[in-house]
Amino acid sequence: MVPETWIYATWLVKAFLYLGTAFFIGGAFCYFLLGPYVEIKKIIIKYITVGAVLGLISSGLSFFILIGSFANTGLSGMWNSNYITILINTPTGHAHVIRSISFLLLLLFMLVKLNSGISQISKFEGTIFALLITPIIFSFSQLGHVTNLSLFAQILLSTHVFAMSLWMGSLYPLWKTSRIIQGLPLKERMHLFGKIAAFIVGVLLLCGVTIALLLLKNFNALLNTPYGHGLIIKLLFVLSILLLAAFNKWYFTPRLQDPKFANQLGYAILFEMLLGLAILLTTSYITTVVGIE
Repeated sequence: MVPETWIYATWLVKAFLYLGTAFFIGGAFCYFLLGPYVEIKKIIIKYITVGAVLGLISSGLSFFILIGSFANTGLSGMWNSNYITILINTPTGHAHVIRSISFLLLLLFMLVKLNSGISQISKFEGTIFALLITPIIFSFSQLGHVTNLSLFAQILLSTHVFAMSLWMGSLYPLWKTSRIIQGLPLKERMHLFGKIAAFIVGVLLLCGVTIALLLLKNFNALLNTPYGHGLIIKLLFVLSILLLAAFNKWYFTPRLQDPKFANQLGYAILFEMLLGLAILLTTSYITTVVGIE
């Protein structure tokens, strides 16, 4: 296999890792946001479980793809015991293992929850969620393009990933909510989400801009490097989704007592989900295929 194959495989796996993380974190957030609605809570628990599955598979694959790229002997190189032994004893290997174990424990927990038929998540269980999600979020700063930067930059990236996951991962539950709840209850939930999302987006943008300034030493790097070009494309997608989110908040939400506008909001959220997917694909591309020069 040519080296580019491993790079593109890493890109796709990282995109699925972003999705799994977003499903889990955004789903957990919406679970508490939409607490009074049992039917939606059951859907969200399944959604969170899917996120844990995606996270576990993509975490494991990312480790073995890295092994395969080192061995460079085709697919069989992914199971090269010598490289596995070497990598698993490095900080990179530790980050992969800890992330995979965290996703595995989250998945086991969610499977038990699904089998029990109980949709209620206690405060104690929520604390377990938080403890297991923390190393997953921090792992992005240990395996990404800020690994060699300061602890401050790593905390910024971890916060950025967390805020992104809250927002992007909330879109599907909100879309399902627009299909199930109608009238004033829908308006109240969407209004509450809009208020919280305004803060989330502020944190997301602040961290994102600061990280970009730390990575790009000057304005020419933004205009004249592949990473800068990818970042510009990502910013255009981000601007588009921000404009759409603002339109949803200021136009649709105040009118949600009318079923017609609730239906239109559903389509707007679907389009927002597509833009979110484009952002995740672009982010994973510039951090794996392109990278900082």
